[in-house]
Amino acid sequence: MKRSVVVVLSFIGLMACAQLSTMGFRARVILDGERSTTIENEPQVHHQRHFATLPPESSDVVLFVLGDWGSGSAIQRDVARAMALHARGTRPHAIISTGDNFYPSGVSSVSDRLFRERWEKTYADSSLQVQWIVALGNHDYGGSIAAQLEYSRLQPRWYLPAPYYTTTVNVGTNVVALFVLDTDSLLSHHANRMRQLQWLDSVLGESSAGTKIVIGHHPLRSYGFYGDTRVLVEQLKPILDRHGVVLYLCGHEHDLQIIEHPNDRFTCVVSGGGGHARRTRYGEYSRAAWTGGGFVILRCKLDGRVVIQLVSRQGTVVAEHSASIRVHRQGLEPRTR
Repeated sequence: MKRSVVVVLSFIGLMACAQLSTMGFRARVILDGERSTTIENEPQVHHQRHFATLPPESSDVVLFVLGDWGSGSAIQRDVARAMALHARGTRPHAIISTGDNFYPSGVSSVSDRLFRERWEKTYADSSLQVQWIVALGNHDYGGSIAAQLEYSRLQPRWYLPAPYYTTTVNVGTNVVALFVLDTDSLLSHHANRMRQLQWLDSVLGESSAGTKIVIGHHPLRSYGFYGDTRVLVEQLKPILDRHGVVLYLCGHEHDLQIIEHPNDRFTCVVSGGGGHARRTRYGEYSRAAWTGGGFVILRCKLDGRVVIQLVSRQGTVVAEHSASIRVHRQGLEPRTR
């Protein structure tokens, strides 16, 4: 009996320490503000490691991924210049926005000056004049969602036909299917959640694309300020596992992360450093982490692999990882619902 009590008390103590550690990290993030360059628990092997920027193969689908960018800050302007620098050599086929397109409260109408000042003028370099595939973030819901939808009809490069939708980008026979979610309404409205998840389950099942990528604003997995989103882990993850999705892209965290959890068949990529920068950290299943501002380059290969590069606001490729659909560990197969 005494031994059981000791075990229970030890377990409670360990949980309390873990909780205090998490609270301490969150407190440090808040105290840092939005210009942090701190990465906690960074492995020494990754410290100051830089990668060469190589031209893509002719069959690659190249995508830039940018999130939480519409701040009007020096970080946003620096990241835009870094994107242009890479785009002149890499030539992206499209740019993906993971949401929070305009701070602090979205836009008020299609004539809102923020469209011009924080999007058109900021990303005006000729190398960036490609289609933007846009997701909505929680800050966008502070303004008019209808205005962002309508703007896509006035400006063809701004592609946002509906709050959630699917589209494809292809180079010859290399077809990349993108499935864009509206995670703010998914998380806040149960009926909308069910509609979106049923829709996603259906369209993923119908897709014959060689590469499937799902995009939302909120993280499914994260070691940053917000951590994992429980609803997405419980209800979105099984759908991604079941249909052979290779990446889940998101923002919300103001950092860059690559996470491969052994329970997932897909890789989680956080790209939320387009206009802000928060302290972040390496976790148990991190493949890379970066903060201080930046964006992500994806090179989608014909064989289904995706090469992921994290790029700093100075334009340096600070991490690189190759992702593909992974087999679950024994006993951790995805549940079918």
